[in-house]
Amino acid sequence: MGASRIENFREKLFPQGHCLTERLFIQPLQPADAFQLVVLTNDPLVAAGKSKLPQPFTLADAQDLIALPHQSKGCFASVHAGENGPFVGCVGAVVRGAADIEMGFWVGAPYHGKRYGAEAAEAMLGLLRDAFPDRRIVAECSRENGATWRLLQRLGFSPSGGSGASKRSQLLIFEAPAPVD
Repeated sequence: MGASRIENFREKLFPQGHCLTERLFIQPLQPADAFQLVVLTNDPLVAAGKSKLPQPFTLADAQDLIALPHQSKGCFASVHAGENGPFVGCVGAVVRGAADIEMGFWVGAPYHGKRYGAEAAEAMLGLLRDAFPDRRIVAECSRENGATWRLLQRLGFSPSGGSGASKRSQLLIFEAPAPVD
């Protein structure tokens, strides 16, 4: 395993091939998801909060995101409202150096305010903690993206005091809750 790669990332993250939550069906992105991913990610209300994704987000960008597992650099998944429901968002993670995994997520504008982002992010956080217990989980977010900033804090992320790799973003670090005796 290299510093910025984890072999079999997708298989470790999704040992069952997918994840079911109370309302969501989450499974690794497939080539057939590329067009919907482009439409979702290019929505101005979504793009404004995603500082790390290129804008405009092209079909080639979607294909690169889908190919991350083949390069052992991470895995992103489609988020559907139910097993046969609409594509509402995307959630996943990338390897960030030797010690960190960075989590990211976004939800389509028509689905804002329905807590799909919170449910998907919480599920991904659980998958990451189970699959990679020795890695630190981080996220990048701009304070201007208030809803995501508050959600990350509710999930247990705290500002590190450092800047993120993207313009105006800050690095947040997940701090696991202390075990209850």
